[in-house]
Amino acid sequence: MTSTVLIPLPAVAQEQENAEGQATILDTITVTARRHAEDAQSVPISIKVIEGRETEQISPASSNADIARSTPNFVMQEFGGNYTNIGHIRGVGSLFPLSPDDTSVSFNVDEIPMSAFGIPPSALDLSRVEVLRGPQGTLYGRNSQGGAVNFVPNTPEFHREFRLRGEIGTNGWHLGEFIANMPLIDDTLAARLALQYSSRDGDIRNVVQGGEDGAIRVGAARGSVLWTPSDVTSVLLSLNYDRNDDATPLWVMRDADCYPCSGLNPRNDFRREQYGTKLRVEHDFDAFRFTSISAFQSMESPQVMDLADGLVYGDSVNGPRENLSLVELGEQNLFQEFRLSSHDDAHVRWTAGLNYFQSDFDMLRRAENLTDPAFFTYGGRLNTEMRTRSYAAFGEASVPLTDRLTGVIGMRLTHEEKRVAYVFDGEPPDTVDFFRQDASFKDSFVTGRVGLNYQWTDDLMTYASMGRGAVAGGLPWVPYNVPFGINEASFPTSLSWTYEAGFKATLWDGRATLNGSLFYNDVRDGHLLTYDPAIYSFTVAALDYETYGGELEARVQVTPDLTVFGGIGYTHATFGTIPEPSLTGARTGGRVPGIPRLTGHLGMEYRIDASRLGVNQGEFYVNANYQHVGSRAVDVKRTFDLDAYGVVNARLGWQGDDAEVYLFANNVFDERYEIIGASYGPGLDLVRPGVGRTIGLGASVRF
Repeated sequence: MTSTVLIPLPAVAQEQENAEGQATILDTITVTARRHAEDAQSVPISIKVIEGRETEQISPASSNADIARSTPNFVMQEFGGNYTNIGHIRGVGSLFPLSPDDTSVSFNVDEIPMSAFGIPPSALDLSRVEVLRGPQGTLYGRNSQGGAVNFVPNTPEFHREFRLRGEIGTNGWHLGEFIANMPLIDDTLAARLALQYSSRDGDIRNVVQGGEDGAIRVGAARGSVLWTPSDVTSVLLSLNYDRNDDATPLWVMRDADCYPCSGLNPRNDFRREQYGTKLRVEHDFDAFRFTSISAFQSMESPQVMDLADGLVYGDSVNGPRENLSLVELGEQNLFQEFRLSSHDDAHVRWTAGLNYFQSDFDMLRRAENLTDPAFFTYGGRLNTEMRTRSYAAFGEASVPLTDRLTGVIGMRLTHEEKRVAYVFDGEPPDTVDFFRQDASFKDSFVTGRVGLNYQWTDDLMTYASMGRGAVAGGLPWVPYNVPFGINEASFPTSLSWTYEAGFKATLWDGRATLNGSLFYNDVRDGHLLTYDPAIYSFTVAALDYETYGGELEARVQVTPDLTVFGGIGYTHATFGTIPEPSLTGARTGGRVPGIPRLTGHLGMEYRIDASRLGVNQGEFYVNANYQHVGSRAVDVKRTFDLDAYGVVNARLGWQGDDAEVYLFANNVFDERYEIIGASYGPGLDLVRPGVGRTIGLGASVRF
């Protein structure tokens, strides 16, 4: 994993000279967060947008985390292993994911939701990333209780273009990228191909085997064909393939003298492979637009994990291939949406549609050479088959009530059906000999929002909204009671109410933007796993919690050469009433784990015409960014807190019309920050360390 900084580049923002030619203004940023193309400053939702060349600074090895650290009040829960797409926005999120769809933040690639256990969305060849704060249950549906993150890829265009990009750096960092765009039939058929591969060596010392743990290899490919048989019809077919392999320890000893170091033998081996296809058909009728989106995604992930780190459990478990957990995951998802919507320039903007989602998930777990009694419950062979079917109807409308006042109303009705089969062949006396459970879960729920926004002037809008969010209930992918011959219980659907008020302002004759918002979230039945050190296992619980706070973001074009930008977020997240006694260890008013109260970033970029330094083309630039994440409780008991941390990143380069060369330094001061943590008992405080400093050289050429 490599942490990077996301810095607005003038080539992306396309700053423009004003009428007098004396200054620059910030260009309009267009988003499709509400299924219509519109100015981000006019959307009554708290949005963070990363666009154009900024997206190239998102690391392929840590795309979600890089985006989160550049977005106030957005935190990734980087558990590692299976849990790859788990985030909290404004403190709302699954306290621990219990199934592949148990997430409160929806990660969508070209409008297709990703599995919580899938490969992190690739930053390859993106047009932009939109982070939507607050419940998005109307248009994004199931499991967008906290918000949504939209990855919007570039689509084929009717011109010829080829691009190569490469990077090389310390700790074995390599990146190679190739993008090709080609018209096949003028104004009718075009194709686009994007390929990327990156790798990084580990930087966590392994004191048992020698060398370093934490190496990662990431590959991505996307091909798409656009057919426009007429001015009102378009058909887009896309194919994608992603591969992500890493050998990162889930935990290391926090207080080890050699921190960060591990005692794994063998090293963890997490392999993830994913492929899919998507077909999008659009047709503009006189009064409305019809859209059909069909998609299929398949993921496979064989995993080998050493349960007993020698530094944690002692020298007696240091033997090669002892206490191994061997897991094979597979998931196939089918997505279909039919949508009718108004045209983008309609007086009343509306969207209505039907949605179907299907997930077939399988897990096979077995163990090898168990020598420590703490792990005997992992013995035997466990198989989980989980089938999910989701049906939804939705609609949203934005209606002008006066010349300046607009009302928004939206609602979505969702029906969920889930069936689970657990089959366990055990190894007595630590587990039962054989046990099977067949279970089902059904629920229907309503999500949506109502709101008002008022346009005081062309440059100032205020808004207020109330939203209903939900995360579907179900059964856990790992049945923690089945090995003991006890039926696994379901967990309930989590429901929430969110209240928000905010403003969006364009200042200084278009040279600055300032956006802010305040929020309150009341969440019922947040999903949680609690750890029981007595049996080295977990139990399922559902707890109520509330969060409140706000965020403030600004960007200023100080001079034609200098841009300053930043944002700050505050979230206060505490549990509601907890019945006593509680086996979870949570207490009324206790701090929700994993949620920092303060997050933020501050950065600048300075550009000058290269001719001022004797070069007849392009611009020289330098930029730097500081990202801050506050302290976080590691669990509901608040056994200990992870330290707050700050990361500094910088870049120096030259950019021309068709080429760029740059030096970069990520995590300049080599901060070995703590991403996430857990306590396995007294004296066993464990954390997952962040990636250290990477310094490198990059170049790109377009032809």
